[in-house]
Formats: sequence, C-alpha cells, structure tokens
Amino acid sequence: VRLKLILRTVAVSESFAQSGFTMLTMRQLSKLVRETGPVFRFGSKGKWGMGVAGASRMSITTDVQALESPPSFPPIFQTVAKMPKTAVLSDTSSTPETVGKDGAKTARYVMEPPAFPRTMPYGYGVSRHHISPMELDVTFDPAVHLQIEAPDGVVSDDFVDIPFPMPEGVKHGFNFAFSKPFRLLSDEGVRALQSVIDANKQFAKSSERIPRCLRGLGYRSKFVRDLNFDPQTIDLLSAMAGKPVAPHGMHMNMSHTNLGRPVKKGEPPAIVDQWHVDSVDYVCVIIMSDLSQSVGGDLQVLCKKDVRDNLDFLSKGVTPDLEHLVRTIQYPGKGHAIFIRGSHVLHRITPVLEALEPRVSVVNSYMSRNVFDADSTRYRTFVEQDPEHVSKVEFSRHTAWRVQGMMQYITQEVEWGTPKEELASLMRKAAADLEKAAALVNQEQDDILTWIKEEGVDEQMLK
Repeated sequence: VRLKLILRTVAVSESFAQSGFTMLTMRQLSKLVRETGPVFRFGSKGKWGMGVAGASRMSITTDVQALESPPSFPPIFQTVAKMPKTAVLSDTSSTPETVGKDGAKTARYVMEPPAFPRTMPYGYGVSRHHISPMELDVTFDPAVHLQIEAPDGVVSDDFVDIPFPMPEGVKHGFNFAFSKPFRLLSDEGVRALQSVIDANKQFAKSSERIPRCLRGLGYRSKFVRDLNFDPQTIDLLSAMAGKPVAPHGMHMNMSHTNLGRPVKKGEPPAIVDQWHVDSVDYVCVIIMSDLSQSVGGDLQVLCKKDVRDNLDFLSKGVTPDLEHLVRTIQYPGKGHAIFIRGSHVLHRITPVLEALEPRVSVVNSYMSRNVFDADSTRYRTFVEQDPEHVSKVEFSRHTAWRVQGMMQYITQEVEWGTPKEELASLMRKAAADLEKAAALVNQEQDDILTWIKEEGVDEQMLK
C-alpha cells in the first residue's frame, strides 16, 4: 500500500460535541487543519491528539460542520508514463515511482485538472465589457449529444499500428502518436455544437497560419465547457494516451473552431491549416461537416520523429523525398474525431480543392495531468491568437497549477530519508518552470514555435 494514512482527531467546542456526530473524510480533515492550524494538546482523561486552534476539548468521534467544498486540487495517484530526467529518483528513494524503458526510476504525481475560472475575462479586444453568456445556449446531455465508439486502433510514436484497446503487454513503455478515426458526437450533438458555433461567428478572426478561426467558446457556452470536461470522453482519451489527461489549463483553447468556405471546381483551393506541431500536448479534432462530396480537407501526418523545434528540417518543409512518410487520414463523417499528440507529430489539413459546404472542425485541447511530464505549452502562440490580458493570466495559472502539484508531491508524498539530490532536483524543476514562465510573460524570452508556410496563403488572407 503506497499511501500510509495516519488517523488524526480534531478538538471542537462543547456545543458541537453535544449536538451529534459527523465523520470527517481525510480530505476534509486535511483542509480544516491547514486552514485553522494544528495544536497538540491533552484532552479529557489525559489523552492527547491533534486539534484545531481555539477548540476546547478532544474527542475521538467529533461533531463538526461539513466543509462546503473539497480542496481545489486534490492529488490522485495512477500509473503514468516516464518522467523527465529532472525528477529521476535515486536507488534508495521511497517515494512513488515507475520504471521507464531504460530502467530508470522516475517520480509521478497526477493532479486534478484546474477548475474553470469563476469570473469571465473582458471581451475579445473589441469591448471593455465582460463576455456575456449566450442567451440561447444548449444544455449538454451526454446521453443525447455523445455517441462514443472507440477506435479500433492507435499509432505509437514509432508509428506502429496497435489494436485498441491495447493489449496488456503493449501498455508498458507505450508512447502515443495518434488514433484511428472514431465516433464521438451523435447527430444531435453535431447540431447542438454547430448552433453554438453559428451564434458566435461574429468573433471569428484570422491568423497567419489559419485563414479563419473561432476561439474562446468555453467562456461563452456552458455546453462547450461540459463537452470538454465530459468524463466519458476524458476516460477514452486517457486510455488512448496511456496516461491521465484533462482539458488544457488555458481555457481559450476549448473547442477552437476552424471555419472553411465552399469551393467550386476550378476555384483556388481553400487552405485550412498548414504543416505544424501544436502548442499544447494533445488535441481531439472533431469534424462538423459532410466531406463525402469534398476533395481534400484530409488530415495528414508525417511519420517522422524529432521534428519539433528542428529548425533545419522545418525550414526545408516536407520535401518530395519525405512523401513516403506522409500518412493521410480521412474522417468517415460528421461527429467523428481523431485524437493526436499534436505537440510531437507534424501534421496539416490538405487544401480543400472542392467542397459543397464549408469545412468546419472543432479542436479540443488536452494536457497530461502528471505535473512532472514535459509541458508542450507555447506562450507565444496564444499571445498572438488571443487578447494579451487573457493569455498572460491563463498561462500564469497553468504554470502555477503544475508547480502547485510539484510542491504537493514534496509536502505530501516525499518520505523521511529521501536523498538530498532528489529533493534538490524536485525543487529546482519547480523553480525553473516558474522562472521560465515569468520571463515569457514579462517578454524577456520568446518560445515561438516554427511552422511550414504553404504557397497561396497570402492571397487567401486578403480575401
């Protein structure tokens, strides 16, 4: 048993003790002691225990008022993948660990995802008022709006096809690249999400890479928030990734929507999204259009490792000698999705050569809940896409959530006798993450992520 729980008792006032008994969960007890401060004292009949400051007597079974809510970020332990070298444990460590491919023991700590902000940010740069919730939002009902049909396979980062669900012998040391297409939304789910998109098209914008997109839907639509946080969907994505995942902590990414245009035969092709790697760990891309009568608009991935931040490779692009490494994936229909570790897999959407209706896709972003996993978030990408007063706070909160998990790992899980080198490594990892985030937010550093520009984009951006 990894977790060793110590039963603590709480001293409360005489009036509470006379009115009945209410048992505390360990989570509630931990929060109560943290907020009030522990005091060791003798109680009735000379027995001792840990009480709450200001309480009058000790009782093994205590009567207290139930706490209104649990801590914001309770730790949860699950088996996850190998940690970065900064968290490598020594042979004498007694902290939670897993063993990687190379046999190195590494720490792990899985956190609950950060809660959605309680207040809305100011508008998309066009108003000084708060973003108002949609007047006619749809109520998300997973029984109505989801039609989850798991994929029959996933692809590893060595670009090997693996059946899904994965056989037990494959899970150890598995690193995810992308999934086969799978059904996620029902027909009613597609209609409901499309209604949210249609109601917010006035907020669409263009970027150098994407001709037209819509961001920030999570702040306007509860339907979008509930869809992104749906536990059934997250369980499926976590099973494919081989580790617990959660919606990304920068919530402007919720249901990022790429908006295309109809293309008649003989017209210039419509660029949707160009060769790139993502600025978040994972994305789940849902197709909202009927592509059966379209030519183009397919997902392509380059089956080549180590392309992220490889400036020499990205400056040359996907040359003809690499075409045999390009894999084209077609969506079977509306409501289908593909899950991809876009931060490590170079991918694009092929230009739409012919389409009776606009190609619309919704991109939900996810991250690892293991706070020691490498973070693929790139601040520069979101500063360019989103209002700065939103992106800088979102990025700071995202970093704080990760570092909070690292500190909780030290305060709650590191045991007596942990080697000094391990403790120093854990604290330096947290400090380094904070220093880097501070430098990015204060514009002292730049983490720009290079992508491959395709021909014909500038002409489209002018239309």
